[in-house]
Amino acid sequence: MDEHGADLDSLPYIDKEYDDPTIRAQVLQMIEEEMGRMSPPAIPRSTSLFKNSELLRKEYERVKSGRPLPPFDIDRYKLEAPKEPDEDEWRRASDNAASQLEHQSIRLVNLELLQQFGANAWKLGNYQKETMLAAIEKATEGYRQTGVDLNKARKYEQVEASVKLRDLESRWGEGVRQCIEIQVANYQLLAEISKLELGAVNSTE
Repeated sequence: MDEHGADLDSLPYIDKEYDDPTIRAQVLQMIEEEMGRMSPPAIPRSTSLFKNSELLRKEYERVKSGRPLPPFDIDRYKLEAPKEPDEDEWRRASDNAASQLEHQSIRLVNLELLQQFGANAWKLGNYQKETMLAAIEKATEGYRQTGVDLNKARKYEQVEASVKLRDLESRWGEGVRQCIEIQVANYQLLAEISKLELGAVNSTE
């Protein structure tokens, strides 16, 4: 019994029956039959996702229904003068030009910041990622070595147990053989007794 309370009787380093194609086919057939008797998992028909985000919920529904992605709107990036001498149209065009100017100014600032600090930030990011990668690789190697050590310990224990199992199996077989011999001897004695009794009855007559 393992630490989780499960009773495990599998000895993969000793039991070699599964290597037999016939036994393997029987095991796979039993697994398929058992899976056929299992009821399917209960899956809810509908699941409410992205309850707090209408934008994500609409995008999820679009992808779910298979609708194509709407084309990118580039009209707001155009700087075109109104064709009609309308004050509201000119005001909107002016506001659009101001927002585009601010957008380009922000892009220019971002490019200057990138030129000034981008290289160092990129190096620092690479260093952090390399540090994380080294830590992950070290942890992975530790887990791998733990698994190797665990398998070695299991193999050693099972090989040690196999000696006792073979001895017990041999003793069991010898005990069965002796029981059979005793039963045969008993049957022979019963037959001889029956024969002697029959002879005694015949002699008295």
